[in-house]
Amino acid sequence: MKKLLLAIFLYASVTAFGQDNSNPNPKATAAFIALVKQQDKQAIADKVNYPFKRQYPLPAINNKQEFLARYNEVFDDSLIHIIVISDPAKDWTSGGWRGISLNRGQVWLDDNGKLIAVNYQTKLEAAKRAALIEADRNAIFPGLRDYKQPVLAFQTERFKVRVDEMGNNTFRYASWPVNAKTIDKPDMIIPDGKFIREGSGGNHYFSFENGAYTYNVEVTIIAKEKLPPTLTILKGDETILTQQAKK
Repeated sequence: MKKLLLAIFLYASVTAFGQDNSNPNPKATAAFIALVKQQDKQAIADKVNYPFKRQYPLPAINNKQEFLARYNEVFDDSLIHIIVISDPAKDWTSGGWRGISLNRGQVWLDDNGKLIAVNYQTKLEAAKRAALIEADRNAIFPGLRDYKQPVLAFQTERFKVRVDEMGNNTFRYASWPVNAKTIDKPDMIIPDGKFIREGSGGNHYFSFENGAYTYNVEVTIIAKEKLPPTLTILKGDETILTQQAKK
């Protein structure tokens, strides 16, 4: 199973913010804007909270060296312009514990001015993602290749799990025993899953009904600490299994 990769674009859009949403640290925000304006890639890389997640099946950016190598995938002239012309006090708003947001979620900083998320995709990154999707499609069980786009894939202590978007706001769950190959037929396939957003920071979960059982896949985009996706299985209202992604 490929290393954990998350969808942070299509499913991490931000809902309306509250009334008291002034930027708690315009000074730190202004410092970040200045670095982007100067195109000081080294200094920007020092202000990134790693791992820096990108949309599945793009791999996360795990350290400064990887960020510098992929800088042009994340920042193009259009995004740089959006950041450079922004007003720290007017265009950047508080998302509470989630951090500070530009354009209601396009770019996120923490309260100390470190970059924690970019919900924007350059043409270069989109082309790379398209190539990875084709490779992903050819690496899984043929009966699963009819997805609209892959959303995430991860491995827990007991299972390999993937979630795919099927169109019309529906999603599909598939899982294998942890030692199985994903080119093989899954042990379980559950169609018609739902996407459920939690709050304004992009956190969400996918819910799948299978008889008396509910399979929830929880995804944390922005949090006080880095959290992996979590698989929770319920029978009625009783939780019978909870496992976090290991990779």
